[in-house]
Amino acid sequence: MTVLRRPAIVKSRIEVVNAVTDVLRRLRVRPPSQVKFGTIANTPATTGYSRNELLNALYALEHEGVIALHHDNSFSVLKSSTLI
Repeated sequence: MTVLRRPAIVKSRIEVVNAVTDVLRRLRVRPPSQVKFGTIANTPATTGYSRNELLNALYALEHEGVIALHHDNSFSVLKSSTLI
């Protein structure tokens, strides 16, 4: 019988969202700042996460009304970093 194993490192969606919001706080972005995806992806706090994990975190933040995603791999911040 084959036993399926989970990868050794399993990151939850909450961990990724927390990492992205931490980066936004550290950057001290204020509305209506526009941030490129690469800015978030290349920070030390988020380099361990895949592109899909980061995009899912950005979708979650968009759903919460913190950011607004754009089609050119950037997003606008809608809430101040002190309110995140």
